[in-house]
Amino acid sequence: MLTAGLASFGSAALLHLVTLPVEWDASFRRALPLLASGQYLSAKDQRGARQILTAAAFTYVAGSLASLLNLWRWLRWFRR
Repeated sequence: MLTAGLASFGSAALLHLVTLPVEWDASFRRALPLLASGQYLSAKDQRGARQILTAAAFTYVAGSLASLLNLWRWLRWFRR
């Protein structure tokens, strides 16, 4: 049962790490240029859009770190 729990936490950590570059690419290589070229936002609002997309990307960073820390905690307990 412990091994299944470790596998579960490990797969969650792996999923977050795989999703992180995809989210980063979607926010900064796709969304921002699309918003700028399509003139969907004024120049004043583009700065705010960048801040919001940065915050959204960092939620994935935080999720990845939380998953890794949780996995590390379980691995430490498993070694005892």
